[in-house]
Amino acid sequence: MEFSIRDLFSMGAIAVSLIGGFVTARIQIKNLMEKMGEHNDIFTRTDQRLDEAESARGVIESRIAILSEINSVSALEKRTIQITDLSTTIRMLEKEVALLRSLHNGQHQDYSKK
Repeated sequence: MEFSIRDLFSMGAIAVSLIGGFVTARIQIKNLMEKMGEHNDIFTRTDQRLDEAESARGVIESRIAILSEINSVSALEKRTIQITDLSTTIRMLEKEVALLRSLHNGQHQDYSKK
């Protein structure tokens, strides 16, 4: 089997095409790998921001739960009863102090001269 120059030239052109395609494919793969790295970084930053947002949301939900518990009807009723009891006690003590003041004539005997 003999190869002519034309056949060798055709095989050379095919080899050059294959090598060129291989080089092009390597360059494209390298570019795609770099872009994948960039996208991976973007996804990582997005995940971190999402985690921070979820954490902040959890804190806010916890605070809202605490505030709703503080302002619940039963808690407000309990505090109102406590305030009423304290007000009643204060009024009673004020009356007792007023009575004690009215019983005291404001004069003291001098016991130091005896």
